[in-house]
Formats: sequence, structure tokens, C-alpha cells
Amino acid sequence: MNTAAERSGATATEPREPSVAPRPRASGLANIARLVPWLVPVGAGVGGLLAIDVPLAPIVKYCVYFAGCVVLPGILLLRFAWRSTGNWAEDVGLGAAVGMVWQLLGWAIFTALGLQSWLPAWPILVLAAFVVVPRLRPCWRIAAPAPLPVAWSWGLAICATALVVITTFTMLADHKAPPDGTSYYQDLLFHLSMVNELMRSMPPQWPQAVGVPLEYHWFANADMAGAVDITGVSPDLVLFRLWLLPQAVVVLLVSACLARQVSKVWWTGVLAALAVLPTTPASLLSPSTTFSLVTGAAAAIFLIDVLFRRSGARGAWVLAAALAVVGGGSKPTVLPILLGGVGLAALFVMIRDRKLPWRSIGAGLILLLALIGTLRFVSGSTGGSGLQFFGVARFRPDYQAITGDTSPPGTGGLLPPSLTSGDSTAIAGVGVMLGLHLLLSAGLLVGFGLLLVRSTRRDPVAWLLVGALTGAWAGMLLVNHPSAGELYFLRSVVPFAAAAAAWLVAVAFKGRSRRTIAVVSVSALVLGYVFYQATKPARRQAADPRAAQVEALARPLLVAAVLTALLVIGWLLINRRWVRQPGLGVAIPVLVVTALSLVALTNRSYVGIRADGTYRALNAVVHPDEQAAAQWLGAHSEPTDVVVTGSWCQSAAPRKAGCDARGYLVSGLAGRRTLMEGWAYTQQALATDGAGGKRYMFQPSPWPDRVQLTLQILTAPTSELLEEARTQYGARWIFADEHDGPVSTKLDELAVLRYQQGEIKIYELGP
Repeated sequence: MNTAAERSGATATEPREPSVAPRPRASGLANIARLVPWLVPVGAGVGGLLAIDVPLAPIVKYCVYFAGCVVLPGILLLRFAWRSTGNWAEDVGLGAAVGMVWQLLGWAIFTALGLQSWLPAWPILVLAAFVVVPRLRPCWRIAAPAPLPVAWSWGLAICATALVVITTFTMLADHKAPPDGTSYYQDLLFHLSMVNELMRSMPPQWPQAVGVPLEYHWFANADMAGAVDITGVSPDLVLFRLWLLPQAVVVLLVSACLARQVSKVWWTGVLAALAVLPTTPASLLSPSTTFSLVTGAAAAIFLIDVLFRRSGARGAWVLAAALAVVGGGSKPTVLPILLGGVGLAALFVMIRDRKLPWRSIGAGLILLLALIGTLRFVSGSTGGSGLQFFGVARFRPDYQAITGDTSPPGTGGLLPPSLTSGDSTAIAGVGVMLGLHLLLSAGLLVGFGLLLVRSTRRDPVAWLLVGALTGAWAGMLLVNHPSAGELYFLRSVVPFAAAAAAWLVAVAFKGRSRRTIAVVSVSALVLGYVFYQATKPARRQAADPRAAQVEALARPLLVAAVLTALLVIGWLLINRRWVRQPGLGVAIPVLVVTALSLVALTNRSYVGIRADGTYRALNAVVHPDEQAAAQWLGAHSEPTDVVVTGSWCQSAAPRKAGCDARGYLVSGLAGRRTLMEGWAYTQQALATDGAGGKRYMFQPSPWPDRVQLTLQILTAPTSELLEEARTQYGARWIFADEHDGPVSTKLDELAVLRYQQGEIKIYELGP
């Protein structure tokens, strides 16, 4: 019979022993030995940035800023509100997350007051308080040291070095920062426009439509804006080069901390970092994803602590709530994932204990309020979203050819038209495409195995991780977003999946010999490579019948099924013939999937550094004269100046097929507000996705009066039109670009020509 303590769930809620017991203070040599590994990624990062022509001075400035204004204040606040993890490396990871929240608060206050130049006082205030106030001084040191093994430091440092090297090479192939490049991924110019906007106003406006409130998940851009305000480094250099590297390393540190917290085994942090590594470089194109990975995983760490570890630190509630809010403002997918985790864990505890888990209910209410608030005020980009089962398949490039469904993705009812057409080939094709999604995201599925293992199935933390995975997969399979935004559910849940996978391996390896662990790990690496090579997609011939194309598409799934069956049979035979290893088989699929992801990462990285690159937006060509003119305008105008420009199309070349309204030349490269520029990502444009059979980026402007006024000023200007633009919208400049269409010479008479080069003329309007 169960004891009263077991029935009440005391074993699940009592504080757990740390994975590394507190030790006497380490000697100076031991501390140096733990510090040395971290010099490798730092050296790789600095060397990589220098190799891609980033000057040394901005690198030094940003390093000093990140260490002194984000990490150090964050560590001190972390220890005051919660505690130290017992080691400096994990304190740096969690401290950076806390420091980002604190810095964001300071940015909001100082920017709203118009005191951006005084923002350095905000982190200095924290440092000074912890020096002057006697009660706060102990936070400068670790009260109960529990240093992790040097092998942990080397493992994380190697992962961080690989990440830094891959990311810098990706930067090199992606686009080149001004003044060298001519090809920009349009989203990055959009992010650059928001960084410039968030340097000048709080609350912010749409940079592309002056006077319209900014509805977007802009917290990552605000973090960059704060960095620019403090360092004085240019916004494009911060966005394109300096911001991502430390953020990506913090993602690894926080993910490793989460894995060690749930498993209570030190080396699971290294395995989790390996699992997270393949997904991080891709976030170069989505700074908001990187920022949300840090804040979402850190919020989960504090939620687990207050709900199931019961550290007794009330500050952990504050940290969890603050990080959850910032995570929600970074990416709308973060809070649903956290809600799924807390909700499923609460359900498990309620059924087990037969009473309401009030702590979990309180945490759920906090997350729900944060979700409502962020969706209402800062999230944005959710316009046009609805529910559609398996709608994500419609974004595959082979969907239309195989199913015959030519309707715009992101539109329709509860099922894609191909599933209600009665066409068996189309239905089979959709099924295969979904199967490929599962195969490509296998690393985000293995965590469900926590519910198959008896020891983890009894722990509510395992249910929290599984709940987070369930929320992510449900969001991906049910949400129907005009721009495939549902895929960010899977990207946001990566740290949770990595922690779950590492925990499973720890359980499987418990009590095993080093030889057994080495054999299984090496075998998994080999099998992962075999799986990768064997499941490469077959070439689909467009001229073949649709059924043949479906068959070609399904081959990787069939091969994966056969290899999995052979793997299971082989394991059963080995286990019976030589030595029984109950539970060890759980580690094999987890490690195989991790190895598969790492092999795929290596291949993607190699492709990424080729001369042609893979991250360029080939249609978003910025001509040299456009780039030079945008830089001149940024240097000779005030931050709050408004510009009249017709550069709202992504480029002039694709206009024959319609205007792709993702052009951000003036608002991005020049960093100035515009009367009207690219409107594709506004809530209003996203909500019209599918109208007239056109995607959201080809829809007409939600503000046709602004478009009409701009075109009239450029092609048939009058003094009355210029006066309207000046008085109604505050316009001061005209950026006349003949790459975008004809420009009237009458502007020479009505405005002051201040700049001319190539196809560009820049005029200044009178006061």
C-alpha cells in the first residue's frame, strides 16, 4: 500500500537534490580550468566577425555592453530574486535571460520619456545598488558552489564554438551588410526598419505607415534598439552581425540548464545543446525566434521550480511571469506552449492527488493573462489566422502539382480543399506530405517517450514537457496562418524537446558501463548518418502522373519504416544473444534522431557557405544607387523625419506578376518612417489573404489613399499635393526612385533637390 506521503504527492513536490552536490570552494586552478573552454567560442566569434569584415571597435563595444549591461545585472537580479545555480556558466545563461527582461524594461521607460541617451544609467543603477547596499553584496559571489565537471564546460563550449562558426559562415553567405551587398532577405530589412523605429518612439508606429500603431511581436527588435542606444553601433551592424552570436550561445546555455534541471544529470545539458544546435543557425532570418527560445525556456525553468521543485523563492514567480510576458511579446507561439505544459502537468497532478493543484492553476492564469495581453498589444502578425486541420501541408512546393489544389495556402475551411475533393491521389499526397513533416521533425517527437518509461511517467515535470510538445504539435497541425506561421510552434518548442530527449537517454544510461554507453552512442551516430542518406527525398518528375509523383514523394517514408523495423529486430536479437539491457533501447532512437539532425546540419551549413548562398532573397535586389541613396538619406535626415517613396514593391523585376509588397528600402536601409511602403506584414493585409485568389503580399494596400497620394506626388506633383503630404503626414523628404517607375521632372521646381545618383533623386520639402 502507498504511504500517506506518497498518496499526497510529497515525493513529487519536495525539493530535489541537485545533480551536482555543493562542494567546497574550488581552487584557483580549478576555476581557470573551467574558464579555459569558454575562451574557444569567444575567440571563434571574434575571429569569425573579423573575417567577415566587422571592425574590431564595434565588436569590443558590443562585448562590453552584453557582459556589463545584460549578463552581469541579470546574474545579480537572478541571485537576489531566486538563487544561484551553483556555477557561473548556468548563471550566465539564466542571468542573460533575466538581464534581457530588465534591459527591455529600461528601454521602454527611457524611450517613452525621450531619454534614450541616458539608457546606460539603467544597468549602472543595478550594479551600483549591489555594491552600495550591504544586503545585496553577497549576490556578487556564489553562496553554495556546485561546480559542474570540466567535461560539461568543454562539451558546451564545443557546441557553442560550432554554433558560432556555422552562424558566421551563414552570415557570409546570407547577405552582405552595407555598403557591399545588393541582396537582402526581405524579413531582415523589415526587422531593421523596426529597430530604427524602436530607437525613437514608445509606443512605436509602423515604420512603413507613419501614424499607425505597430502591431507585431517586436520585443527582439526593442532589445536591439537598446543595444544601439547604449553602444552607439549602427543598427544594421547590430542586427546583421553582432546581436545573434551571443543570443544563440545563450540559447544553448539555457537549454542545457533546463535539461539538467529536469533530469538531475549533468551531462544531459551537453546532449540537449547538441540537440538544439541544428535548429539555431536557421534563426538568423528570424531574430524573434531566437529571442523567444531564450525567454521561453528560461520561463519554463522558473515555472518548474515554483510548481514542482518548491525552492521557496517568491522571486521565482516574478521571474517566471516576466519572462513569459517577454516570450509572448517575442513570438506568439511561446505562451500556448507554456500553457500546454502547465495545463497537462496540472491535470496529471489533479488526477494523481485527487485535489485541485492551486499553484498550477495560478500559473496557468498568469500565462493566460499574458497571452491575452501580448496578443492584444504587441504580438501582431496573427492577422488572417484560422483553424484548419493539416493546412501546413499546403505550403510545400509540391502540394499544388500533386493535389491540383491551386487555392492560396492559409485559406479555406476546417480541411484543405484537397482532402474534401474525393480525389484519392490528392488525399494520399497530403498524407505523405504530413508523414514527411513528422519524419523531418522526428527530434520533436521522441520526447513523448517520457510517458512510456515508468520512472518518468510518475513525475509531473515529464508531463509538463510532454504538454509543451503537445501544444506545439497541435498548434502546427491546427493553426492556419497566411505565411505558414504555424511552423514556429515547432521551432519554439525545441529546448523542451531537447530536454525531454536528454532525460530519456539519462534514464536509459543509468547504471550502464562507459563501454556500453560508448558503443551505443557511436552506433547511433553511424545509424543517424545511414538514416540521413537513405531518407533523402527522391527526385519528382513534374511530367510523371500524379500517382507516380506521390510514390516518389513517399519513398523516404518507406525507407525510414524499413530501417526502423530492422533496427528494432536487430536490437532484440542483440539483447537476447549477448546481454539483457532492459531500458537501454530507449536511448537508441533518441540518439539516432540527434545524430540525424547533426548530419543534416553539417550538410545545410556546407550548402550555406557556397558562393550562391541559400538565404538570399533573389527577388529583393537593392541596386547600388538605391543603397547609396538610402544611406545618404539616413545620414542627412532626422530620426523622426517622414519620407514619401514608391518603394513598396520587393523589387521592380517581379512587377509583371504583381507587386510583392515586401519592399523596405527606405524604412529599412535609411531607417526613416514613410508615408507608405511595404504593407505585406500588417494585420490588415494578412487578414485579406486569399481575396481575389491572391496571397497576402500581393493584396492592395490597406491605405489606398496613401498610395494614391504618393503616386500623384511622384508622377504628377502639384504644390497642393506636397502641402497635403507635409501637413497631414509630416513628410519632409521625397525619395524618387525610377527603378520603381517614372518620376516627374516637375519635382525639380516644387522641391529642393538634395541628392542625385543613378536612378535616384532625393528632394527636401520646405518647412
